[in-house]
Amino acid sequence: MRLALLVLIALSIALGLGGWSADWALKRSTEIGTVSVGPWQANPFAGAPDADPYSKARLARLGNLTLGIGEGILFTADQDGAGNALRRQCNYRLVGQTPPARIWTLVPFTPEGRLIAPAAGRNGWLTSNNLMREEDNSFAIALGPSARSGNWLATSGTGPFTLALALYDTPASASTGVDSLALPSITLETCYDR
Repeated sequence: MRLALLVLIALSIALGLGGWSADWALKRSTEIGTVSVGPWQANPFAGAPDADPYSKARLARLGNLTLGIGEGILFTADQDGAGNALRRQCNYRLVGQTPPARIWTLVPFTPEGRLIAPAAGRNGWLTSNNLMREEDNSFAIALGPSARSGNWLATSGTGPFTLALALYDTPASASTGVDSLALPSITLETCYDR
């Protein structure tokens, strides 16, 4: 009886420490394979068959599907250009261009990966097909809860969020120079309930 109790205690400690150390390793290894372009981050090889084991484990944990190397690349940003966390109750301005792509989407998500649903009648995402551009192919996007003319991506609620910019069928997904790409800047304009 006593031996069974000691074995049970040892197993509990081993499983608890093993689970904690795996969780710690996944949280601390987010920079492995990740490249940064201003506030945007991407792991261009996360969808590759020979991706590093930490990337595979993070994807399995989140349950997200990722784009394969030939399909495209996903950039995310949870900070503005000044390094401040993106917040749903703030207005931002995205200005610039994207690398060549057949199509791209821009969508706000909660930190847990849920789509932020805007108020009724508002768009919760933008695509390259419904975007107004300047003559030089650049664009400006207003992002936030306040309605604005032109390209506007609505957010709702309060708290942090992450922007996801997915480029589909792009040469950038197979490029080894992903960190030298030009991506839109993210600038804070105004904040409510700061």
